[in-house]
Amino acid sequence: MMKTLFERYVIKDWKLKLLSLVLAVMLWYTVFQIGEPKKDITVPLTVSNLAKSMVIMKMDPERVIVTVSGRVSMLKDIKEHDVTAVLNMNGAKEGTVVFEMSRTSVAVPKGIDIVEVRPGTVRVTLDRIVEKNLRVTPVLDKKWTGRYEVTNTSPRYVVAEGPRKTLEKVAVIETLPANGDLHRNEEVVNVGFNVEELPRVKIRPDSARLTLRRHSGRETSGDGTGVFIER
Repeated sequence: MMKTLFERYVIKDWKLKLLSLVLAVMLWYTVFQIGEPKKDITVPLTVSNLAKSMVIMKMDPERVIVTVSGRVSMLKDIKEHDVTAVLNMNGAKEGTVVFEMSRTSVAVPKGIDIVEVRPGTVRVTLDRIVEKNLRVTPVLDKKWTGRYEVTNTSPRYVVAEGPRKTLEKVAVIETLPANGDLHRNEEVVNVGFNVEELPRVKIRPDSARLTLRRHSGRETSGDGTGVFIER
């Protein structure tokens, strides 16, 4: 009985069965060892060796597409964080610099090959970091305009550190609108600075101390109604 089964399922047409086995092994090798030849990965650009006196104002583009190849068993698991694309800023000067993107700028896991990096160039605009003294201009919230006045501002000047082109035309910096539960004749509030128009600028110190005094006598209510309050 066993001999009959052996002859039927193994011996009979053994050449055809052997060929089928060989083709199956070849197909497995093709799919799992050679597999998909290429894969595109979008990678954010990072920088190295940027001088402390310089700041990046613009980078175009901020990401590159890296085409890699390798075994499908490795390609299917590779992620964005496994690939790094670095711009070497060593010696870069103020202004716009064009960097060539090459395979040497990209690092990939062992066993993965870099086929192409797109685009081939990256434009980076650099500016020099400077320090400048800015005069502090206190600002009251509209709610308290006409009801309080600023009698003292500390500090009078702050140090701004940031891109030269951003600071060269700036002489003053406004505080954020002073607000709060004000009810005494004299109030002291701490407020930050309005840096909305000052990108990449750091202010030292980062807040001001305002002394507010309530107006005496007749004053407007500050709510835009034109109502007068008798003191």
